[in-house]
Amino acid sequence: MSDTESGQVSAAAVAEWLRANPDFFMDHADVFSSMRVPHPQGGHAISMVERQLISLRERNAQLEKQLVELIGYGQHNDTLIEKLHRLTLALLRSPDAATTLAVVHESLRSDFAIPYSAVRWWGASLSGDTSDAASPCTAEFVHYVTGLDRPYVGPNAAHESRAWLGEAAASAQSFACVPLHDGATCGVLLLASDDAARFTPDMATDVLARLAHLASAALGRFAVRPA
Repeated sequence: MSDTESGQVSAAAVAEWLRANPDFFMDHADVFSSMRVPHPQGGHAISMVERQLISLRERNAQLEKQLVELIGYGQHNDTLIEKLHRLTLALLRSPDAATTLAVVHESLRSDFAIPYSAVRWWGASLSGDTSDAASPCTAEFVHYVTGLDRPYVGPNAAHESRAWLGEAAASAQSFACVPLHDGATCGVLLLASDDAARFTPDMATDVLARLAHLASAALGRFAVRPA
């Protein structure tokens, strides 16, 4: 049975008619001003004008919140860019592989608040005293890192890598395993934190990948290539 046959008009039909006749409330302002609707938070009825003002205030508050969030994101990105810029300059000034490694670890601690880090490099030999970074890794671990298509972040340290942290291994709760590349996968940057929420599987890893790119390029300058 249609609206006409039943003698009733559906809400959808009223809404459609009003959309097709936008001048209705301009021509019948008294109807609009005399309409009463429930308050959105319950209680007494209010006029359509009051209800519209409440909607505008709510929308304004929502827009202000979004603006504050956007400003916060912008400030965070500016800070991040400054940290990466500072690290890049320090790496460019590093005269050897040992200094490069020291710069990476210090930047991770002081700029990025990552308390524990380790590097292992199995690519072309690095010149200078880089004994820790040159320590051998098991074939299983190298295969694991080579197979990563993005940094691993989560509660586990793969294979022997937890032991690289020394005494800190007992308190570490979350880890990041980031491949280093010099043409091919040639090493790994291991990060760890006492905070279980510091590295989680759902976090973005873009910054970690950029850190690894910087470290890879900086260390690659001191790789001894075959003649």
